[in-house]
Amino acid sequence: MNGRSQLSVALALVLMAGASSFAPVSAAATTSAATFVTPVPGVVSVLDSGSYAASWTIAEGVAVSATTVVVQTSRPNGVHGCDIRWLPVTSAAVSGTTFGASGLAPNRCYRFVLVLDTNTGRQSVASAPIIPAPAGLGAAAVFTNPLIDGVVAYDTTARIGWAERDTFGSPIAQRNLYEQWAPAIDGACTGVEWSDPVAVPVAGSSVDRVLYRSACYRYELTIQDAAGFRSQVTSGALRVAAALPDWTGALDLYQPPAFATQATTTWCVAASSQIMLNTILGQSDTSSHSQSTYISYAQANDGGNYGVGTGPAGWAAILNRYGGAAYSVQRFTDSASALKMAALRMRITNKPVGMLVWAGRHAWVMTGFSATADPATTADFTITAVDVTGPLYPRAINSSGYDLPPDTSLTTDQLAKYFTKYTDPIVKTWNGGYVLIVP
Repeated sequence: MNGRSQLSVALALVLMAGASSFAPVSAAATTSAATFVTPVPGVVSVLDSGSYAASWTIAEGVAVSATTVVVQTSRPNGVHGCDIRWLPVTSAAVSGTTFGASGLAPNRCYRFVLVLDTNTGRQSVASAPIIPAPAGLGAAAVFTNPLIDGVVAYDTTARIGWAERDTFGSPIAQRNLYEQWAPAIDGACTGVEWSDPVAVPVAGSSVDRVLYRSACYRYELTIQDAAGFRSQVTSGALRVAAALPDWTGALDLYQPPAFATQATTTWCVAASSQIMLNTILGQSDTSSHSQSTYISYAQANDGGNYGVGTGPAGWAAILNRYGGAAYSVQRFTDSASALKMAALRMRITNKPVGMLVWAGRHAWVMTGFSATADPATTADFTITAVDVTGPLYPRAINSSGYDLPPDTSLTTDQLAKYFTKYTDPIVKTWNGGYVLIVP
C-alpha cells in the first residue's frame, strides 16, 4: 500500500468513528491549497513538551469553506525519523489557519493532516512530523544563558549560549537565533510586552550581545541537524540592571543559603561551582547529586585525566554550562594583579570569582573584597581585604588552615598563605602563576 492510500485509510478510520461527516479524500490535486508553516516542511521537529501549535497558509486565489485537522501518530525511527505507518488519533473542525494540540505523548511521532473543502474541490495536506520530548532522539539544545527567568545582569555585554546535542553523530546543519526585548516593569520582567523577534547572526553555540540597561531580554533558538531533525527552545528572561550597585568601599556577594559543603574530599571544584551558581541564580542547591553532575561534566571538559577531581578548565566549563555564563581561566604573574582583576570583574558583573589555592590543590570562592576606590571607575585602587568561602567547612580546619568559616575576611598578607602559585602535573598550562576563574 502506498503512502497516499494509507493517508486515505487513516482519514476514513477517523471519519467513520463519527468525528466528521466528510468522506475520505485523495491528495492528488496538482496544486496544494495549503502549506504548513509549523511544523516546518521537510524536517522532523523535536519538542520539549506535549503541546504544539500547528499553522498553515492558504494559497492565493483558494477559498476554503471548511477545514478539518486530523492528528495522526506513528513510532519514531532513529534513522528515517518516523515510521511510515500512520494511525489516526483524533480530528476536529477548525476555523482559521491554526490548530493547538495538547496531550501529545513522549516518544511518539505525530503529524497533522488538513482536510480542506475549497472552491477547486476537496484536498488533504499532511504536515512534517513532530516528536514530543523523545529520550536521546533528535537534535536538541538547552540554553545555558539566560538559563532561567529572573536572572539579573549588571554588565551590559552578555554571552548568550546553549548546549547542543545532535542525532546519532549527525552534525548540526543550521541554527537560527531570535532576540526579543522589553522595558523592565518595576525592576522585573514579569508581565512585559515583548518585541517582535529579531534574527541574530550566529555561527556556533554562543554569541556576545550588547544590551541596554533597565531592559529585559529573551531568546528563541531553532537547530536542525544533517539528519533532518529540528528542535526549538526558548531561554529564560534576563533583566539588565539599571545601574551597578552603589560603591560603599566594599562588595560582599555572600548569601548564607548559597553555601554548600563538598560531598567528598575531592569535589571542592564541584561544591565551589555550586556556591557560585547558587549566588548567581538565586538558588540554594546543596545536593550531592548536583555536585556529582558538575564533576562529571568538568572531567569531560577539563582536557586532562584527573580521576577523582578536575582542573581549572573543568571549573569554568561547569559555570558556563549550568548558568554562570562567560567564565574563563586566567593566569597572573603576581597575586596583586590577580586580585585587582578579580575585584574589577566582580564589581562589573556582580558575580563571585573562583580561586585556586593551596598551589592548585583546593578551590575557594572569592565572595567579596574591600578596596581604596571603586574598580568600576578607576584603575588606581588597592585591594585591602578579600572575603573567601571554602567548601570544606564545617569540617575541622586541617593543619594547613583549610577551610575557614564562609565569607571570612582576610588581608592580602593573610591571603598570601593560601593563594599561592599554581602547580599541576596533569595539565600544565597555568603552572607558575596565580589562577582565577573569572566572569
